[in-house]
Amino acid sequence: MGVLSLGTRPARAQASTDRVGAEHPHARTVVVLGVVGLRAAAQHGSLVGLLQAELTEMSLSLVERPPSRDVAAWASDAVRSHDTLLAILLDARSDQGWRLVVIDAARGRAIVRDLPGGIQQDAASIEAVVSIAVSAASALREGLEVASSPLEAVVGGPPEPTKSSPRAADSAVAVNERSPARRPQSFLRGSIGASSASFSPQAVTTQGMAFALGVNWRAQLEARVFGSLFWPATIRTTWGEFGVKRALLGAAAGPVLQLRQLSLVPEAGVIAERLRRSETTPAAGVLATEAKPLYRIGAVLALRLRLPLIRPLSAELATGAAYFGRSARFSTTGAAASQLAEAWPVAAFAQLGLDVATE
Repeated sequence: MGVLSLGTRPARAQASTDRVGAEHPHARTVVVLGVVGLRAAAQHGSLVGLLQAELTEMSLSLVERPPSRDVAAWASDAVRSHDTLLAILLDARSDQGWRLVVIDAARGRAIVRDLPGGIQQDAASIEAVVSIAVSAASALREGLEVASSPLEAVVGGPPEPTKSSPRAADSAVAVNERSPARRPQSFLRGSIGASSASFSPQAVTTQGMAFALGVNWRAQLEARVFGSLFWPATIRTTWGEFGVKRALLGAAAGPVLQLRQLSLVPEAGVIAERLRRSETTPAAGVLATEAKPLYRIGAVLALRLRLPLIRPLSAELATGAAYFGRSARFSTTGAAASQLAEAWPVAAFAQLGLDVATE
């Protein structure tokens, strides 16, 4: 892997007389990303996913091109296309801190931003990279300048002194001032949607509404409490028919995995179920007694998939299974007791709804 030669001069850009084309800034719609040294797949996925989501809202597209040994050649190729608005090169090889090269493709100029500490000392480093890239892209689309040094000086050797331009300097400062605040290290998430779960041979599935409230910690871990309320399921037997009211309540936690824009959260937890007979219509000669609720406690495994829509909303699909360890039986009483219905010990479920985040 080649060595990046990165400068740390302040952001004072030249007047735009280098390679600025006559096209309108909105004609360029591509942001090129190159990453060196980011070892963890989860961190890399988080960076790409967050940046892609932000750029999509700006009608920009993200293209990832892994840098070769010759970083200067990579940078030259990245800005060659007339569709490229911005190129971002992240050097994350040092444990002491990250360096971010921001390249103005139209002007062929670049600037270096240092992020001390790296991910080891600052868990919000990924969000900081996204923030810098998004603010630079926004400024370029407004026709402002965000970089001061010639591209060759930044990626091919020590930076050369450049003549300052008041307008360019103001533009570079504006990028820093307009940079969005870093996303909080933890924030709340809530969701609501439709739910379906398997139940018994007499009522194969039950349908209802699902809800959840949880916390996201550093975009790496989520913990939540959740519940489902189902509409009564009707069970018909030779002794009559009755409805069963069903409710689930639980808690679960799991890691957050990023796959481009899609977030995947595999989770495990505990779950409790409450069942109660209702709306009983006994057959002739049969007496219905007052029903008592039945309770079961078990374990749950689930996978949630989340796709961003319009901030702060996301579409969420969840699927999984709960194991209660025993069946729940509805039966007659008396000397000739007979089983009327049975709820399976395992319940598979699927949910589809909307997720709202406070980030």
